[in-house]
Amino acid sequence: MVDIAALARLGGVRKYGIDETLFHFGDPGHEMFIILKGHVGVYINSLDGSPLQVAALKDGDFFGEMSLLENMPRSATISALEDTVCLVIDESNFEQVIAQQPGLAFRIMKGMSNRLRQQNEELSFHKHGSQPQEEESSTGVSRASAPLPLNSDIYPPGHKAYPLIAEATHDTYLFDSETTCPVCEKKFPVKMVRSSKLRLDKIEPDMRQHFHDFEPLWYAVWICPHCYYANFNFEFKQVSDALVKKIMEQGQELKSKIKINFSSPRKIDEVFTSYYMILHTLQAGKVDPTKSAKIWLRLSWLYSDVEDEEMYNYTSEKALEAYSESYFNTRRNTSVEQDQRLTILLGELCLRVDQKEEALKHFRNSIVRKGGNNNLNRQAEDRIHDLREALNEETP
Repeated sequence: MVDIAALARLGGVRKYGIDETLFHFGDPGHEMFIILKGHVGVYINSLDGSPLQVAALKDGDFFGEMSLLENMPRSATISALEDTVCLVIDESNFEQVIAQQPGLAFRIMKGMSNRLRQQNEELSFHKHGSQPQEEESSTGVSRASAPLPLNSDIYPPGHKAYPLIAEATHDTYLFDSETTCPVCEKKFPVKMVRSSKLRLDKIEPDMRQHFHDFEPLWYAVWICPHCYYANFNFEFKQVSDALVKKIMEQGQELKSKIKINFSSPRKIDEVFTSYYMILHTLQAGKVDPTKSAKIWLRLSWLYSDVEDEEMYNYTSEKALEAYSESYFNTRRNTSVEQDQRLTILLGELCLRVDQKEEALKHFRNSIVRKGGNNNLNRQAEDRIHDLREALNEETP
């Protein structure tokens, strides 16, 4: 049992407000944390790139030990679910903490052992061929008149201006904050999502999450107004030093063509611009198909929301192309369950573009009896059953 009161007397205590992020996935770090009071959520990136809560930690729990002991980057994003107080442990006070709480050393070793055992089990079940290496609607938006054609350097042919704006209910789930751009190192204001308030409504077969009265997709991208660097908010700090100059040059070229200005309430046109800006930022280096796949998938969801079938089909094809490239031709450090989700998503994307036989193959490949997720197995089986019936009806 960890003596929380004794630990608090050691100093190094930090306080975090509700919805405040302690660190993001991939961030460098050299500290571990023990929760003295409060709760935090542990988030990983789902297939579409959105944060997915996988655990909640409470008083006495700890996290970040791999960064302290192995100087490894953060393996998840940690966000406060309520006002939280943590003891921060680094090399300067680690020995003192262990001396006062010797049982903590055993808990840390046990936690690391469990993590390594889980990873080894996942690798042993890894599928053959993969290489280890990642009107008013229920979401609160309003419609106006019909879409208008729109031309710009960053949009593909066929993209339009769409009369969709966020409802006032979105404000309940947002708060204002400030961040520093990792490219130009200038500060700018951002909208943060109160993840503790989100209420999941349903999950679509293509893994899209729907929430009551709010659409996180509208606020998932940050754009620096100074240099025009754009990225998902949960990956915003992850930029290579080698790409900084190129991104700055790209931004200068865009400034005379595109104005970055988020309205209140936010407009869907601004949301589309933000996602296409990430695609533009990716052109500064070698394009990662996994990253571009996440963007195209989200764009397809947005085009579905504005009922633009032509652009929905176009972005669905682009998402399928990018996810296929990621699945077949890149090195991935993924678990069995993550591979199941990916193959199910590939099947769903194949269905969108009327590739039923390919979809059937992907759904079959997503069924893993040993080490797989039973819910995903059932989802794949249901899709196979429905697809076989559809194919039989088409057969003369």
